[in-house]
Amino acid sequence: MNKVVKRSYGVDVSSFQGVELSAMAKAGAKFAIVKVSEGTGYQNPKAQAQVNSAIANGIMVSGYHYAHFGASRSQAIAEGNYAVSSARQAGIVSGSYLACDYEEGSGNSTTQGYSASADAILAFMDTVANAGYKPLLYSGKEILTKRLDVKKVTGKYGTCLWIASYEYKSGTRLDNPDFGWFPSMDNVAIWQFTDNWKGLRVDGNISLIDLKTDSKPVSKPTIKQSAQQSWVDEIGDTWYKEEGKFYPNGTINIRYGARTTSDIIGTVTKGDCVKYDAYSRHGGYVWIRQPRADRQPGFLVCRKGNDPWGRFE
Repeated sequence: MNKVVKRSYGVDVSSFQGVELSAMAKAGAKFAIVKVSEGTGYQNPKAQAQVNSAIANGIMVSGYHYAHFGASRSQAIAEGNYAVSSARQAGIVSGSYLACDYEEGSGNSTTQGYSASADAILAFMDTVANAGYKPLLYSGKEILTKRLDVKKVTGKYGTCLWIASYEYKSGTRLDNPDFGWFPSMDNVAIWQFTDNWKGLRVDGNISLIDLKTDSKPVSKPTIKQSAQQSWVDEIGDTWYKEEGKFYPNGTINIRYGARTTSDIIGTVTKGDCVKYDAYSRHGGYVWIRQPRADRQPGFLVCRKGNDPWGRFE
């Protein structure tokens, strides 16, 4: 699909979602923005499979990169090149959208200078554009209006903003956006209005303009359809099998259960490596399960809403 009309629904996915996007397509998603990379040392291990599934289900594919460059132009250029390489490896062809995810935390600082931050973002977007992709900028309204000169960005790239703003608390199911809650500002192309669209535990977005890619149509790949292994535990939370490593940004409690009220059985601090084998998203948090030598697993929060508390491998 090379064009999505205004007011179409879409999703954005990362390693926290599965590789199969058919349920999202059936729910009405017309576009998917797949996380491809972060900084200069992380690539989403599920990106290629997610891209393939999107194409197979008739969904227009774009990509995004989580920035670590703050206000450094040289680092932004390095990350732009890394994002382009990662997008190509994932199967996102030139002519597609490739967004800069510019948030506070997880290796990035948005308080390094109003003008300097915009200059760094432009350096990233220029790198992406020079490689043949169509750059977007993702963030929240407060960052875009108070911490960087967003007019400098839109002055060059026009309607290029992908803005996040939720009417309800994280985790609340929302099927359709309430435009009375829309964070009014100029040059918004996409609005991310929920992190639990139609109960699918995936970010929900709506396009405010026609989205068009300049790439040639890609034939649908023949892929093996496989559901991500999941189960519901004894207290009703859905868990997904995934093995990985988590490096916290600070001190996080390890608990007996996946509740903030569960007993604390230990802590991890910045620099530690937590190996995990499953994750669950509930109560406004993303929890990971840590296998332990005593056979009783530990549970810890790795993300609150859309704010990651560390980095993943």
